[in-house]
Amino acid sequence: MTSSTTTNANAAAGKSPIPTLLTVYRIVMGPVVAGMILWAATLVHADPQIAGLIYAIIFIVFLTAAATDWLDGYLARKWNAVTPLGAALDHAADKVLVTCALVALAYAALPMMLVAATILILGRDVGVAGLREGISAQGKSLPVGQLGKWKAAAEMAGVGAFLAFQASVQLSAPISVVLGLDWAARLLIWSAAVLALVSGAQYVGALMKRT
Repeated sequence: MTSSTTTNANAAAGKSPIPTLLTVYRIVMGPVVAGMILWAATLVHADPQIAGLIYAIIFIVFLTAAATDWLDGYLARKWNAVTPLGAALDHAADKVLVTCALVALAYAALPMMLVAATILILGRDVGVAGLREGISAQGKSLPVGQLGKWKAAAEMAGVGAFLAFQASVQLSAPISVVLGLDWAARLLIWSAAVLALVSGAQYVGALMKRT
């Protein structure tokens, strides 16, 4: 392939809507996942097998949507298609997907201790979003820290583990599998809650240094 052909290919890729479409897919899947969780919850006692199958489908859908968090960024960088709008949508898409899943699970399936962790996570997210809005009004920015990225990863892994746990319970999986997924979900969601508080404190500290 000649250099001119390569340049033209890169230019065409840079115009590709695929990274943005993947981000939008993640946003759309947030309400879809929440609706399916609520649907499965209504069948837990009436038809556990069907509820288990629905939870298994939700797990696959959520896992696929979560994977686009890496894929859209990778393609945008590879094709030199990174834009301010794409970056903003990418950040919002993560929040929509995880928030919809956690709210639906808190209503339908999470034990009270994990509901408490969810409240900490979502409360932190609302607080940091307010900080970002306030500082952006001053023409400044609040970049995402490394702890914030770890927290997002722990959230997605924790939600995925709990969905797999729900599916395993309803489908009568071996007790070792059920217990393993239960502990994994609890550990990951509480890890996300702790990281949420620590990273939130870091954002407040960074904001105070800028003012």
